[in-house]
Amino acid sequence: MTALTTSQTRISVGIGQLATADDPGIILVAYGLGSCVGVTVWHPRTRWGALLHILLPDSNGAPFRTDEPARYADHAFEELLRRFGTRGEPRELVLKLAGGAMVLGRNHSQRFKIGERNAEAIYRQLDRFGLRPAATDLGGTAGRTLELHIGTGKSYVRTATAPAREF
Repeated sequence: MTALTTSQTRISVGIGQLATADDPGIILVAYGLGSCVGVTVWHPRTRWGALLHILLPDSNGAPFRTDEPARYADHAFEELLRRFGTRGEPRELVLKLAGGAMVLGRNHSQRFKIGERNAEAIYRQLDRFGLRPAATDLGGTAGRTLELHIGTGKSYVRTATAPAREF
């Protein structure tokens, strides 16, 4: 994506994970977003950021899992706001969404539409908490990699066939 300087560290955010940081030398990265949706979260005043790697649309009553706080969209946003705490007003958060692709092929994807369902569930959660995305890169058939640079608040997305671009 971007060249690292000696003072930067990439932290991989795996499937179902939620990572937060306030160190300007940290870059949070979600690799291989297929039907999963990655959400970068940035608070410009406090320079606090988070990256969620959401796997499924809804917990359907399944208990919250501390080892996979972003497994489900509904749990992910509750946990995000819990971790954000009293750092500022949630409405000040800058959110960007990427992923939600149909990567399993038309036969499987049309039947389950996991990527589409993930995106819809995330929009419901954003509405629930009064949040709006600043940018999106959702759908299609290509997987993506998403990163958030904590020092600048910039988000970048790329596919296997396209270079990284800020969005």
